[in-house]
Amino acid sequence: MELLNSVVLGLFISVVIIIIIKIRSRGFFWRARDGSELTLRQFGRRYKEGIVNITPLQQTKTTMWSFIPIFAGLIWGITVMIIAGTWWMVLILGGSLPIISVQFIGNIQKYRALKRVKEAMDEAMGIKTKKPKKKKRRRKKK
Repeated sequence: MELLNSVVLGLFISVVIIIIIKIRSRGFFWRARDGSELTLRQFGRRYKEGIVNITPLQQTKTTMWSFIPIFAGLIWGITVMIIAGTWWMVLILGGSLPIISVQFIGNIQKYRALKRVKEAMDEAMGIKTKKPKKKKRRRKKK
């Protein structure tokens, strides 16, 4: 176990050192969408501005996508704990599964409500929104 911890810590430190060396040699941290080079401070400033300007609909959509790794982790944890025979941990993880499921369902409902509100506001302001195209059914040839 100590060897595994040492290897993981060594890999983490080496990745951090490589990133630091690349930043110093290039002189910039990130490349923006327009192709301009951003330093770490510029990147942080733009990131903060973007987080402040996020809409509730975007926030809810991001939260919905974050539930996927949570569910995967819970199911993986339950599976591993069943194999390991740690039943008290299976009970804890299994007990959290319905709570996370209810949160996910509530988040979906919130997303749908916010989406309807946004569509209504756009319609009232005269902004055209993209509506999903309905798939046309193909008729079977006789």
